[in-house]
Amino acid sequence: MIKYQYDKKNLFSFIAIGIVLLLVFIQVFEQKRYLHDNIIVHDALVYYAPLPAVFIYHDLSFSFVRDVPENLRGKIPTMISPDGKRTLKMPVGVSLLILPFFLLAHIIALLTGMPADGYGPVYQFFVLIAGIFYLTLALNILRKILRRWFDDLATAITLVLTGLSTNLFYYVSVEPGMTHVYSFFLFSGFLWFTLRWYESPGYGNAVFLALFGGMILIVRPSNAVVFLVPALYGLVRDRSAWLGFLWKERNRLLVMLTVLLAVVFIQLLYWKYSTGKWIFYSYGEERFFFSHPHILKGLFSFRKGWLIYTPVMIFALTGFIFLYNKSAALFWAISIYILVNLYVVFSWWCWWYGGSFGARSLIETYALLALPLAACIEKILRSRLWLRVPGLMILGFFIYLNLFQIRQYRISMLHWDSTSEALYRKIFLSNKWPANYEKMLKHPDYESALKTGEEK
Repeated sequence: MIKYQYDKKNLFSFIAIGIVLLLVFIQVFEQKRYLHDNIIVHDALVYYAPLPAVFIYHDLSFSFVRDVPENLRGKIPTMISPDGKRTLKMPVGVSLLILPFFLLAHIIALLTGMPADGYGPVYQFFVLIAGIFYLTLALNILRKILRRWFDDLATAITLVLTGLSTNLFYYVSVEPGMTHVYSFFLFSGFLWFTLRWYESPGYGNAVFLALFGGMILIVRPSNAVVFLVPALYGLVRDRSAWLGFLWKERNRLLVMLTVLLAVVFIQLLYWKYSTGKWIFYSYGEERFFFSHPHILKGLFSFRKGWLIYTPVMIFALTGFIFLYNKSAALFWAISIYILVNLYVVFSWWCWWYGGSFGARSLIETYALLALPLAACIEKILRSRLWLRVPGLMILGFFIYLNLFQIRQYRISMLHWDSTSEALYRKIFLSNKWPANYEKMLKHPDYESALKTGEEK
């Protein structure tokens, strides 16, 4: 019998992934949100909606929403296109990734006599399993990427911090129906096959790079900015020979483009079916205000500031200093992407992205920021004891802070969109509700932001 043996050099990083997954499962089974129809909710309803529409109600036009049972009314949100047809605001990518888990849930519902309506507890539970599955894949891909440049201990600490000290943990264990864990997985795979393609530009790597790229576009189209990474990585890696390399690989590039367009065509086909148009902007008046982005608020606001709610990323940003010595190509590709992405993300009219825990629009970037984070951690591990111990203690505290604030957010002590500096300071690491809680809330002006990009 052939026995699989773990590489002892990777022991810590495998244990790190296990720790992250264990805490995710503890959170999941402690809350049991899937028993209360509390997983497929809000925007997740729209991302998920194509699955029951196609496989249970056999009606992608969503005309069936008028005749659904009482318990399903209001659970299938649609919008009316200019042609008067029902369509969905969100793209279809998330539903494609959840599809295998939906089918498993549906088979179990049919075999056990549970309501096979697409929205009951078994379906809710398998959406959770889908999120955990893609998190597992993403962390394993990241492990392989990080081990190219960093030792196993630095890799393990980076994986634990990425999984437990960021809002990724919340969007896996509490709201896995949103796009973020899926985009995190896709970004991880996209980076891996970028590296693989430049090292070995065969058809296999070209196809997988295109598949990941296409899925990124139909999960969250604004993440198209990430295509800067493979372009810049190749350019910086060998500036003098880059164009020659692309010309030499023109046949594979054509295959890559064909596969990418084939994936995107799934979304175009749905738009054509539901709106009569190949390209349809489903967000109405919502738009980007590129002339006045809210980058400082996006980074430091107590409402949703990225570095306020996910302070471990300060270490990741610092790590760019040390990443350059590991790989100048990665340094330039990731750093330029991060700068451009921050500008794009915080140019959206609702720069705080509605009700959410922290800056959820940046979660997928953690797949790329894991590299400078690992570079910073490696520097800490190799520093003198008087620097190493406090540095690791601060990182450990960030895990505790994140998990503590997730609990505060779940009970609305940490408000979903109206936390002010005064409220944040009052409840910091506190389990007690402040007496003047309502007075300390600072509600955003959605109407003004939608019209002008600014709050009054």
